[in-house]
Amino acid sequence: MDWVTALGIVALAAGGTISAVVLVAVGSIRRSLNEHAVRQSQQIKRLTESVAALTSQQQAAETRIQQLSDANRRLAEELTALGERLSDGDTMPRHSRSARLLH
Repeated sequence: MDWVTALGIVALAAGGTISAVVLVAVGSIRRSLNEHAVRQSQQIKRLTESVAALTSQQQAAETRIQQLSDANRRLAEELTALGERLSDGDTMPRHSRSARLLH
């Protein structure tokens, strides 16, 4: 074997080694990217579920606020009516106060 053949064998071995290292590196990078994509997909799913739950809670809260507002309005109307009745009752003379029993 002369030095040209030896150099060719060394070059082929180095090329094979470099190719193997590159293939392993590319495979590792692809696996890492796939794992990252899976994690992101899981995070997006959890966030979507959280948004749906919060939206549902917000709708329930808005419904409850509307119910409480309606109840407050009804109570205010009843209070106003009671106030009017009391003021009407105060202007009318009361016979029970003026009537006294004599012994």
